[in-house]
Amino acid sequence: MKKMSAICMVLLISFLFLSGCWDRKELNDRAIWLSTGWDLAEDGEVEISGQIIIPGNLQMQQGGGGTTPSFFTISAKGKNVLDAQQNLQTKLPREAFLGQRRVIFFGEKFAKHGVRKKMDVNQRTPEVSLRADLFVVKGGTAKEILTLSNPLERIPASAALKEHRENGGRGDTAYLNFLIAANKKGFRPSIPTIEMSDSIEGKSGGQKDSPNQKLVRLAGVSVFDRNLKMLGYLNNEENRDLLWIMGILKKRTITISEKKGNASINLTKIKCNIKPNYSKVNQIRFIVNLEGEGQVLESNYAYNLKEKKYNRLLEKKFEKEIQDQVEQTIKKVQREYGMDIFGFGEVIHRKDPIKWKSLKNKWDQIFPTTNISVEANIKIKRIGSEGPSVINKESESKR
Repeated sequence: MKKMSAICMVLLISFLFLSGCWDRKELNDRAIWLSTGWDLAEDGEVEISGQIIIPGNLQMQQGGGGTTPSFFTISAKGKNVLDAQQNLQTKLPREAFLGQRRVIFFGEKFAKHGVRKKMDVNQRTPEVSLRADLFVVKGGTAKEILTLSNPLERIPASAALKEHRENGGRGDTAYLNFLIAANKKGFRPSIPTIEMSDSIEGKSGGQKDSPNQKLVRLAGVSVFDRNLKMLGYLNNEENRDLLWIMGILKKRTITISEKKGNASINLTKIKCNIKPNYSKVNQIRFIVNLEGEGQVLESNYAYNLKEKKYNRLLEKKFEKEIQDQVEQTIKKVQREYGMDIFGFGEVIHRKDPIKWKSLKNKWDQIFPTTNISVEANIKIKRIGSEGPSVINKESESKR
């Protein structure tokens, strides 16, 4: 009897700690927010936009019926981000939930004005994930981008994220990388860039149901200074050079073209090694070694790539092409922006912390005049179909 009483007492006490989720919110009470846009309004206030899913319409599309939109866009202005979000909530019958946010867009004017004083709310809100993609909208506003649909994606915000991944970019680590770079002295932030485009090149885009719809496309990368103000842009090729040096790039196609012909190689194994050197007069020099392996997917040269001498000849052409391209990108950044978006300063920080202490406070002045050289090592691992090119078979046989 005493044993049974003790068990009952333990159970009664345990009930005190099983109060349940008294503050829980059902999904039906939340507005699921998948993408955020930040813009600078004409009166200087912050304008926040959101792309929110419509659950009922999304289920209809998954079932194969209906053509109703699976999302809607909403926006509001405020003195700061939280004030704008409060004003935005007055338009929603459900509580805005940012825990599933996948993509963030900065309008061009907002990025140029500076984002440092607007980012605090993201670090203080526990429900906001740092794992998100991040873009600057070139020549436009974030609000405009969030109104666009995509014919291949039910949720348009995911289209930008997938485009980024398919092109070997930063993907859903872009926002986190931006925050890390913003808090380092040997690294200046850069953000991927996106812009509105027509699906058919050279023709003005039509309506939603037109074969030539308005879409978003990758447009390179934007460069920021230490105060998190955008300075300018690099194009897509220059962005790939940047990602390769940073060790982020996952794949790349290199194309060479000259009078004798042209060829392309698809690199899938990519590496970068940066070595700093110091001269007797305390000058700094970096050697950037780029390595890549891949498959030749197209060759319009009169070469039989089964023969090693022609294989190596083509490798040298690819090496010179990428070496010249990357050196031009580095010099452009040094000349036009003067910001170390590559992370050369962080290389010194990791390899020689004592040396870095004397450089970190003046690195923005040192970097633009630093000597940086590039070496490339490209290996052709596969040549596709065996034997010489069918088209160039006759000319190859003469060799």
